Amino acid sequence: MHEYSLVQAMFDQIDRVTREHHAQSIRRVRVTIGEYAGVDPELFQTAYEVFRINTPCADAPLQITRVAGSEELLLDQLELEVP
Repeated sequence: MHEYSLVQAMFDQIDRVTREHHAQSIRRVRVTIGEYAGVDPELFQTAYEVFRINTPCADAPLQITRVAGSEELLLDQLELEVP
């Protein structure tokens, strides 16, 4: 269940970026999850769905790219809506 902690940490990063760029909302979130990162992509997706309610990510789909042979977990891209 550490995926929920990872998603919470990701939302902390998203919040900082949103404030820095004065974004109105997030349109898309893209992450990379390595095969050996110790993260269950389906549970990560579920946690994202829970956390995004009433946030700037409320309407933003999560795109997960799985990478064989990698240990990385990366927040690759945020697509921001700025004024």
